[in-house]
Amino acid sequence: MPIDKNSIPITVGIMGGSASGKTTFAKALAEELADLSPVVLNQDSYFRDWSEYSEAERERVITANHPDAVLWDALITDIKKLRSRNAIDVPTPGTRGAQRGDEKTSIQPSDVVIVEGHLIFWSEDLRDLMDIKLFLDVDAHERVLRRMLRDVAQRGGDLEWAINWYRRDVLPNFPVYTEPCKQYADLVIPFQDENPVALHTLIAAIRAKIQEGTPSP
Repeated sequence: MPIDKNSIPITVGIMGGSASGKTTFAKALAEELADLSPVVLNQDSYFRDWSEYSEAERERVITANHPDAVLWDALITDIKKLRSRNAIDVPTPGTRGAQRGDEKTSIQPSDVVIVEGHLIFWSEDLRDLMDIKLFLDVDAHERVLRRMLRDVAQRGGDLEWAINWYRRDVLPNFPVYTEPCKQYADLVIPFQDENPVALHTLIAAIRAKIQEGTPSP
């Protein structure tokens, strides 16, 4: 299906707690829609670098689970550009990726823009740009186990550090900034295990929306 430059791309938001499977679900969705060359933006790519703080202060204030962690203006601006059929460049200045010196790449517009992250529905301005909002619902114990396996077994992290970070940053922020955002979801998807029914239902809905077309403003 060719890109209709007179229509606004379908924007899908995927939210859920830490280690709920957001990246896995977004990847599966993108693979099923490969003929449309979907764009996937990860909220984590817009984490601020905290460079305005000294090293000692940074250790005190740094977070990944409070809205302060995200450069919202940059993320929202990039999504607006993609929805206007304009390319964007990543990483954005002021983010951790830019601080690390990640190679700059250009992301081209597509009929489908997928945004995933554990804080994305917190921003009303960002929610307003999304045509479909999904929340992946996973038991808290399962999410903790997945996170420990990911951070320690897969990424070679230190177990004690991972547990301390979870206690310090995830536990106090999840019930305040992530879990309540479930109310904004159009669909709440159980994702203890793979959920092919939900995935293929969503794919059908996206293709139908594209077929209908959304005129440009």
